[in-house]
Amino acid sequence: MSSFFRVLTAEGLKLRRTLAFRLAVLAPLFIVILQFTIELVRGDEESGAPPGTNPLMGFAQGILTFWTIVLLPFCAALIAALLAALEHQGENWKHLLALPVPRTCIFAAKWIAAVGLLSLSSAVLVAAYCLAAGILQAVKPGWSAASWPLPTIIQRAFLGLCATSLLLSIQMWISLRWRSFIPGLAVGVVSLVVNIIILPAGMFAANLFPWCLPAIAMAPHSPHRVLGVAWGLLGGVALGMIACWDLSHQEHQ
Repeated sequence: MSSFFRVLTAEGLKLRRTLAFRLAVLAPLFIVILQFTIELVRGDEESGAPPGTNPLMGFAQGILTFWTIVLLPFCAALIAALLAALEHQGENWKHLLALPVPRTCIFAAKWIAAVGLLSLSSAVLVAAYCLAAGILQAVKPGWSAASWPLPTIIQRAFLGLCATSLLLSIQMWISLRWRSFIPGLAVGVVSLVVNIIILPAGMFAANLFPWCLPAIAMAPHSPHRVLGVAWGLLGGVALGMIACWDLSHQEHQ
C-alpha cells in the first residue's frame, strides 16, 4: 500500500504546470464566463430563466447543461490523452514499468489522477458560478431577492461527475494503450457528436451511451437519473479495473 501512495504522490507532482492541469481549471471557467456574459447583456425581462422562477437557478442550469453535454465529455477525452502523453512522449514507460511496484498501481494512479483533475474542474465550476452569480445579483435589480440554490448546484455537478466515470475509463484505456493522440481524441469527438444527436431526441439508448450519462445524471427531471449515475459510476470502476489489469500485461514501448 505504501508503494501505491508513493506512485500516486509522484503522479500528482507530475501534474503541476502541465496542460492537463490548466485545462481542468480553464475549461469550467470558460463556460461560466460565457454564460455570465450572456446574462450580463440581457435585461431582466430577457433572463434565460422562465418567468416566475429563480434566475440564479436558470443561470446555473444553463452552465450545467452546456458543461455536461459538451465540455465535460470533451475534457475527459483530452485529459486522458494528455496524461498518457506524459509517458508516451517522454519515453517513460520502460522506466516506470521497471520500478519495484506492481504495474497495476502505476495505471491505477493514472486513473486517480484523471478523476482528481475532473473533480477539480467540477469544484472550479461551482466556485466560478458563485462568483458570477454574486456579481449578477449585485448588478441586476431583478436578481437581488433571488435565493441561492447552491446545494442543488453542488449535487447536480457531483452526480454529473460520478456519471463521467465510464467514459473516462474508456478514454483512459484507449489513450494509454496507443501512443498516438489520434485514437483517443477520435473516439471522444465522434462520441460527442453522437451524444449531441441522440440526447435531445430522447432515445432510451442515450441512457446507456457513456457520453450521455453526465447530462442524464445532471438533468433535474430525468426519469433515468439513478440509472445514469449507477451505470456511469459502477461501470467506470469495473472497466477501470479491467483496463488496469490489461495494460499491466501489455508491453509498452
